[in-house]
Amino acid sequence: MTTVKAYYVGIDEAGRGPVLGDMVVAGVASTPGVFEDLARLGVRDSKLLSPSRRLSLYKSIISQSAVVVVVYIPPIRLDRENLNTLEEKAVVRILSVVSRAISENVSEISVFIDEIKGRRANIENSIRGLFQRPVNVIMEPHADSKYTPVAAASIVAKVSRDLNLKTLRSLLGDFGSGYITDPSTKRWVLDYYASHREPPLFIRRSWRALRDLAPLWYTTKKRRSSGKSLLDYVKRGDRD
Repeated sequence: MTTVKAYYVGIDEAGRGPVLGDMVVAGVASTPGVFEDLARLGVRDSKLLSPSRRLSLYKSIISQSAVVVVVYIPPIRLDRENLNTLEEKAVVRILSVVSRAISENVSEISVFIDEIKGRRANIENSIRGLFQRPVNVIMEPHADSKYTPVAAASIVAKVSRDLNLKTLRSLLGDFGSGYITDPSTKRWVLDYYASHREPPLFIRRSWRALRDLAPLWYTTKKRRSSGKSLLDYVKRGDRD
């Protein structure tokens, strides 16, 4: 049996800034050879790729990678907790899954993470507890443009979020990209606000940009009772 000597893990997120939808954190883990193959296929920072190209590469990543883990963080949690804390927790959840999937015969593990400001020490401590062996941690700004494992994770996170938004658009109309700077998103929020007393569950109510457009929906960030996003009830397996 062939012994795998090295294993790479890349982690990135999509959807920190939009006023609509989940934030998605993804991890992709495999051998260096798999990531070399993905790089040859054109895997790079998802922001540099067209939607159709991202989807094509997403399918290649899913078919070739040993482990792919996706964590969805709904707006109700984004409204009551710190974004960096939520992303850190998601990273630890992903690494917990990956740590159980890696063979004990692996002698070298490298984890590549797009920077989460102020959280490096916490994540390194969690990694030591999860893997029980030395792990090389690379956490840098713009890691998705530097390292193929992070680029792969950025594609998985972006496509996973976009597929959810596609399903929501089929239910609620075209709200654009979800960023308040998008005229389609701004117009949709204003129209929905004019005819609905309560906001949809996929609106991030603590975003300051919402305060001017829909003041009665806006809330300051605070702890609230737990609940589910509309996205929890939408079939996440939509891959049309």
